[in-house]
Amino acid sequence: MKKFLCFLVFLVLMSSSAYALEKRVIRLGLLSKLNSSEEEFLETWKKTYAPKNQNLEIVVKFYDTLNAMQMALNAVEIHEMILPDVVANYIMKMSNEYTSSIVLRSKGMGLAFGFREDSKELRDQFNAALSALRDDWTLEALEGAYIASPSDNPEPVKFTKFDNADTIKVAVTGDLPPIDFVAADGEPAGFNTAVLSEIGAYLKKNVELINVDAGARTAALASGRVDVVFWYEVDMTADIQSDVPDGVILSKPYFEWNRFIHLKKAVKGAEQTNWWSARDFVELFRIGY
Repeated sequence: MKKFLCFLVFLVLMSSSAYALEKRVIRLGLLSKLNSSEEEFLETWKKTYAPKNQNLEIVVKFYDTLNAMQMALNAVEIHEMILPDVVANYIMKMSNEYTSSIVLRSKGMGLAFGFREDSKELRDQFNAALSALRDDWTLEALEGAYIASPSDNPEPVKFTKFDNADTIKVAVTGDLPPIDFVAADGEPAGFNTAVLSEIGAYLKKNVELINVDAGARTAALASGRVDVVFWYEVDMTADIQSDVPDGVILSKPYFEWNRFIHLKKAVKGAEQTNWWSARDFVELFRIGY
């Protein structure tokens, strides 16, 4: 009898050991970084965020649009998608199909306008406009109205028309709502239009918006199709920018954040909570997908 019990204990220990050694894989989706491959970005990401778990393998997948990334999550091509907190919160507000799994804190993340290297004068003009909009709290008021308390369907902002003035073509994507928002009918609306309207008015120049996918931002800029890209993601603590290719120069950041949220598919019928216990956090990385 004792030998039998010892044998059972041995089997349990062996089973536990095999489980501990089993490699777990989690596939993460992000909007395409335009100065990095998936493999290069993963190595950078691991240094800042990855848990110290040798049994966890992390895979990063890039997507050129938010819609493509959502479709990949729905199809279980990825397990989670990583977004700035305001974008993730907006998506959860608009749909009960997604829920948060982890909040990861970051330092010095922001969005800035992008320009070609030969457009330094235009870059400087945008910086002057941003400084003026900060000084009189216009930028802060727009952030409060369109980002902190976003509408389900924000209204497009009308642009002032200036006779005999230059026209600035700006690429917007709709892939970072409510910051960069494009309505279902394809018309840009909300914060992006409000900020660009104010900049156009300050510079006394006309602004024309061009819709492009997030993954096509630099191509549109380099080809001359647009003069400005509404956003590049900037890590203000890094020497090398994963999202900013050579030949692109940036304005000062106009929006900043310090948290990324991982979104996963919500389990239907499961009780949703706004917090995770330490045990929940551990299980996220222990349970296989």
